[in-house]
Amino acid sequence: MKRRGLIILAVTALLAALVIAGCSSGGISTTTAGVGGQTTSTIVGSSAASTHVDVGQDLFSPAQEVLNAVYPAVVNIAVTATVQGQASQGVGSGIIYTSDGLILTNDHVVTLDGTVTSGQTMQVTFSNGEQVGATLVGTDSTKDVAAIKVNKTGLTTVVFGPSANVQLAQWAIVIGSPLDFRNSISLGIVSGLDRTLDLGNGQSITGLLQIDAPISPGNSGGGCFDAQGHFIGMPEVYLPPGQTGAENIGFCIPADTVAQVAKALTGR
Repeated sequence: MKRRGLIILAVTALLAALVIAGCSSGGISTTTAGVGGQTTSTIVGSSAASTHVDVGQDLFSPAQEVLNAVYPAVVNIAVTATVQGQASQGVGSGIIYTSDGLILTNDHVVTLDGTVTSGQTMQVTFSNGEQVGATLVGTDSTKDVAAIKVNKTGLTTVVFGPSANVQLAQWAIVIGSPLDFRNSISLGIVSGLDRTLDLGNGQSITGLLQIDAPISPGNSGGGCFDAQGHFIGMPEVYLPPGQTGAENIGFCIPADTVAQVAKALTGR
């Protein structure tokens, strides 16, 4: 969804092993301990030496540590409605707020960027592929946060991290459904704090987190997490490279703001 140069957003790591074969007369192989638990093997030949670094635990992405804890707490949300006599569909993401089925997302996801119709339907897809219908609980268009409900219990919920603890350059791990590619994960850092975006028509959003973890349409309403798996923000909008020349400039609603709106909408 586009709004004056902004786009509103409505992992497995594959390790390749490179094997180097050397044929040299009288070669000697030695192994030494590397930094941070890595193992470095040096193969010395008659004319040159090559070094191979085995992957140590410290080289794995921090997203892998977070994945198991938060992956089940992020869902895909598909919305179907009739707008001005024509069928309209949208896809976004959501986070599980309570174990008995309250889910938070962006207002622009559940309203298809501002319009709610009586015949509107919502379907939530969980990380295990299960699909369940949802009903609208409430929305706050000024903060762009909404709450919906599914008839399920025993769900894995997100853990909110205080916004005051978020620091520049810390890890930012985004989980959601960019372009409806469900359960996608991207990794980056927090690039800025307390950002303000002008949306046009006299509207602006303040207090946003800026991240460089890639986000796209469909990430809206999902989760941005720190390296401990705490929810620190809800992906909201990014600057499209084709229109702005920007690269990986995205923004999230801080966790504290999401929590305040959620309590107002749900009473919990």
